[in-house]
Amino acid sequence: MRKWTLAMLIAVLLVSVPVASATASSLPPTFVSVVLDGKKIWFPDAQAYIDANQRTLVPVRFVAESLGAKVGWEGKSRSVPISREGQDIRLTIGSAIATVNGKQVELDTQAVMTDGRTFVPLRFVSEVLGAEVKWESKTSTVLIQTKELSEADTNEWGRLIRKINLPKNAADYPYILADIPNEMYELAYPYSEPTDRRVAAQLYSKVPEFTMENINVWMGRLKTFGGLWLNVDYRTIDDAWVQAVFNTKMQNSNAELKYIRQYVDWVKTNKIQVAGYLEPEPSLIYKDGFGSYHVRVKFRVKFIAFNKQEQLIYDEWFPQDIKLEKNVWYEGYSDIKLTTNVGGDWGKTLKVSPTASLFNNYTMSKVE
Repeated sequence: MRKWTLAMLIAVLLVSVPVASATASSLPPTFVSVVLDGKKIWFPDAQAYIDANQRTLVPVRFVAESLGAKVGWEGKSRSVPISREGQDIRLTIGSAIATVNGKQVELDTQAVMTDGRTFVPLRFVSEVLGAEVKWESKTSTVLIQTKELSEADTNEWGRLIRKINLPKNAADYPYILADIPNEMYELAYPYSEPTDRRVAAQLYSKVPEFTMENINVWMGRLKTFGGLWLNVDYRTIDDAWVQAVFNTKMQNSNAELKYIRQYVDWVKTNKIQVAGYLEPEPSLIYKDGFGSYHVRVKFRVKFIAFNKQEQLIYDEWFPQDIKLEKNVWYEGYSDIKLTTNVGGDWGKTLKVSPTASLFNNYTMSKVE
């Protein structure tokens, strides 16, 4: 396997996918996915993101331990020691200088502390620890490899395919992935009429618009929408957020801009703070009988602050019959609706539906 030298890895620039042409400081960061040896890392809370220097920062403990490293924390010096198979790294919060096997190395971005988690440059830590790192800009995904993977064992996105202990409805999908539990596959489909509905296996084999290029565009819009949708703060939210959300959605007119702005006013009035993320799975797409497509996602969300438990996210199906605790992570699965108003070759035009909801067909439970 190709190994990168330290000079090469520091020189590499990771390119962000912009969420909108708006003031960056008023919008959530660009969240990225991390796939290690064909399996997506499901971070329990803090998510990998792209910083202002266009570098991917990750919560160090989860990635390094997944690579078999030992991670510590020294509060007095605010430093993070990482060790694996003879490699010793020390990163200090707020510093762009790292120590690698006793030698100082200058980084192009600092290690930072956010919400009690230490974030460090992913490419630096991964490659110093003996992994190959590849950046997929079209899907905002970092692929980390410590071993060779056969193309026969992976899908188009480098994810490992599972061939044992399959879900009951395995025939509905083009393949079953190793990092997705059966419960996500077996979640009931959204309500639909039977005449024109199609499961993922049929869509992938029979619908010409289902190309990797088109699917990357759809997933990019949905991931961007999720990053905006589930990350609001009454202290910073503004019209840049409104425009960014609007740009991810399928619109027949500008009427929805009014409703998004009304929600922003409510966020400020109700002093709402929400943090979260969703990960769409491109092989879990379903076409209902009404011409829309539904992408299954895994999500986590935390309701940090609010005065009234009403309309905490921009979603007309937001539940009123459950008691949500503050500063508690909730997780679950949901089917997010995508649609288009274009006939013929509609491939790249599919966007988030104006009626998309996190709570229409979903599961959600408190993370213990």
